[in-house]
Amino acid sequence: MQSVNETKSCIIYCRVSSKDQVDGTSLESQERICREYAERQNMTVVKVYVEMGESAKTIDRTEFNKALLFVTNKKNKIGYFLVYKVDRFARNQDDHVSVKAILKRSGVELKSATEVFDSSSVGRLTEGMLSVIAEFDNNQRTERTKGGMLERVKQGIWQWPAPLGYHRRYKGANIAPEPETAPLIRLGFEEYSKGTYTYQSLAEFLTAKGLKTKGGKKPYNQLIEKIIKNPVYCGVINVWGKYEGTFEPLISKKLFNKCQEGYKESVHIAPRSANNPLFPLRGVLCSVCNKSLTGSPSTGRKGKKYLYYHHAKQDCSKAQSIPKETFEQLFVEYLNEITPSGKYEKLFKSVVLDTWKGNYQQYYDNNTRLRKEVDSLEQERLKIFEFHRAGRYSDEEFTEQKAMINETIYKKRQLMQEQAVEEFDMEEALNYCFGFVRSSAQTWLEADYPSKLRFQKLVSKEKIKFNEGKFGTATLSSVYKLNQEYNGEKSNLVVPTGIEPVFSG
Repeated sequence: MQSVNETKSCIIYCRVSSKDQVDGTSLESQERICREYAERQNMTVVKVYVEMGESAKTIDRTEFNKALLFVTNKKNKIGYFLVYKVDRFARNQDDHVSVKAILKRSGVELKSATEVFDSSSVGRLTEGMLSVIAEFDNNQRTERTKGGMLERVKQGIWQWPAPLGYHRRYKGANIAPEPETAPLIRLGFEEYSKGTYTYQSLAEFLTAKGLKTKGGKKPYNQLIEKIIKNPVYCGVINVWGKYEGTFEPLISKKLFNKCQEGYKESVHIAPRSANNPLFPLRGVLCSVCNKSLTGSPSTGRKGKKYLYYHHAKQDCSKAQSIPKETFEQLFVEYLNEITPSGKYEKLFKSVVLDTWKGNYQQYYDNNTRLRKEVDSLEQERLKIFEFHRAGRYSDEEFTEQKAMINETIYKKRQLMQEQAVEEFDMEEALNYCFGFVRSSAQTWLEADYPSKLRFQKLVSKEKIKFNEGKFGTATLSSVYKLNQEYNGEKSNLVVPTGIEPVFSG
């Protein structure tokens, strides 16, 4: 690797982000200021690269890539990559760091004609702050642009390139059906709704009918899938929310829905609501007929309301009506029966805590492995930039590969965050949970209606059976089930799968 001190030669890179700026003085000013800076620093300007009307949000820029290719060629002996400001170099911090690494490996140093930073710790901090500010500025511009676009979307105007089957009659107009392709898109939906086509076979069918992409190529299965799932064809803009378009839809909403996965054509009849706070006990089964008991009020002779739980199937041999207070008191007694003892609670906590602590080492091992994988992926990302710079990747391939590896890195880092169990106080969590469990009956009595329903599901995974005035024979959740086995000396209280932390590979 050559040292940046071996040569004082440089290239200048100038850029404007809007094509409307090209005819102004911005580019000329940038180049002039850069040349003046190079003269003061005794640098020899070898080449000037001018990017007209390209955004620095990504590094997918024609002249920028040419400049990178030139300066990293050691035969050219370039020492400096000179820009007017850091935000001309990149408006995305990830790209800034990645490209800086490429320059550094080639012995090339980034310089700004209007900002002061060097290779010292303070200089690197300054440069990093400048790149962050550039990204922040770009994000603000993006938000303002999005705000303007959103307002037009709310007006029903499609803001993006016209989908296949649509076109714009003039610049700035809303989309409208394209006379040649719109009927074929409509035909595609009609045929797919019959349920006899795959995306591939439909692509072949529409190709035979004369459908072509905007580039004049044959439609492929991924394109057909994208079309079938795009609600714009039924007049809906599903971006930043759902909005009704003011353009002409190619198909009806009914036809669009019919083409979507999981569609069922049925008549919807509103069921009677099962949510009645007067009767919080839900899902209790008669152990004889296996039908659910339900609750309803009964009116006495004097018009007074009496609340009862009763059988839904009246021909059951055990059919009866039980006063609400009696039925719910029996349930409270059942909760008291299954409530864990203090001795069991202490033992349960001890086993879970031992298991939890034993997994710390696995946590550290997993996250160490993940950090190494992320480091390796970062190196792979640098290679992608180098392959694109060397012409081994086309712009399309580069964008695809970069997106894939960025997504993989994101998922690895997200997994590391999800596995940050060292910040989780298991002992505190157990104490909190047993605050409900050690007084199950009281918890249920004091809970509001929605909480009562949730608590019942936590007590038992299945519906609880009722027979001969008593609750029982239900598959209880782990903490209650283990307590019953412990009391019956059927178990050594081994923590079941699901209690201990489970780590992903």
